[in-house]
Amino acid sequence: MFEKTRAIARKYGPKATVAAMTLPFTLASFAQSTDPFDSAVGSITTKVAAYGAALVVLAASAVGFFVAIKYVKKIPRAT
Repeated sequence: MFEKTRAIARKYGPKATVAAMTLPFTLASFAQSTDPFDSAVGSITTKVAAYGAALVVLAASAVGFFVAIKYVKKIPRAT
């Protein structure tokens, strides 16, 4: 019985050791590549940029509207 255990350890020992030694590095690389915080910050940055651009367009159109109203009021009999 003891000889069978030693034979199995000699046969599969190096493979199991290499797998056990590289497992933490493999798991660490997966953890860094799929960090949920980085992906959340990236999506928020994209949304803020899109909403900011929409807000600038809205403000510019409002200014244009108010300027147009100012000149329409100066036209006689326009109101």
